[in-house]
Amino acid sequence: MDQSLESKKVFIDQDLWYIPNFLTTDELNFLKGYCDEPTGWYLTSRSTSIRNKFIGVKVDLHPEGTICPSRGIDLSLSAKFPSETDERYQDPLFWNPGGALDRMDQVLPKNLNKDITLQSFWPLDDSDHSGAYNYHYEAVEGVTKSDDFIMTGAWSLYLNDNFEGGLLEFAYKDYKITPEVGMLVNIPMTKEFTHRVTPVINGVRHTMYGVCYSDLSSRPISSGETC
Repeated sequence: MDQSLESKKVFIDQDLWYIPNFLTTDELNFLKGYCDEPTGWYLTSRSTSIRNKFIGVKVDLHPEGTICPSRGIDLSLSAKFPSETDERYQDPLFWNPGGALDRMDQVLPKNLNKDITLQSFWPLDDSDHSGAYNYHYEAVEGVTKSDDFIMTGAWSLYLNDNFEGGLLEFAYKDYKITPEVGMLVNIPMTKEFTHRVTPVINGVRHTMYGVCYSDLSSRPISSGETC
């Protein structure tokens, strides 16, 4: 493990920690291109106010904007680059040794799922009553709704701050985390850290979001009902 990365962790409470300025300027500019590109977003099962976009993964969308079931090669395997036949590809800025995903793999719980997703929060409108900003918590090690996998970690990487609202708030804690550009946050998996994103009032809150699993080969398959 890169001890210089480990030493940059700022611990807030138990395993709730963040690393400020985790991304380089080039990496932020690379991701900004994805955030600004209007195509490729799909509606999530949680809300029309939350839209995701895979990075480095080519997926099909249903006409209504939800994602088709998909499972491709593991991005942790050998480096790949775009071609007409590849379902998935890797950009050297992120997937090469020393790139953002390599650094994230060193500091986050094992094992990092490299099907990376942009997760963006738009302001709620009057027609959206799906509970986009409800409190929730992730599955703890050894406790899961599926016998096929165990989730070991959940994280967010903040990409912008030109929005109002969108704080990381905890149901049983008296602090909130204000997103800062390039900040990587590790969220503990227990009910004690039940959390939500407070409603976005203006602008769009862009993050990279992901999870870690005990066994990547048996991680769940994405579908229109679960993405």
